Amino acid sequence: MTAEDRAAIRWISEVRKTKKDKRTTSNDILVDALWHFLEKTEGKTKDQIRAMVPDVTVEERTRSKVTQMPKPRSKR
Repeated sequence: MTAEDRAAIRWISEVRKTKKDKRTTSNDILVDALWHFLEKTEGKTKDQIRAMVPDVTVEERTRSKVTQMPKPRSKR
């Protein structure tokens, strides 16, 4: 992001803080801007976007991506 972009986000963050809004982080502001853009400019609602994302079962979500390595054999 440019210095100008960061300044704009900082300004929005400060305005939100004075309004006691909890969504003051850069990520919150960017996500809010994305949804605003999608809804107002592209005409897409959150529900329409969610419908485009494949369902993930609880099992798939909690499955670990870590593989356990076998214990090395002792060299006697």
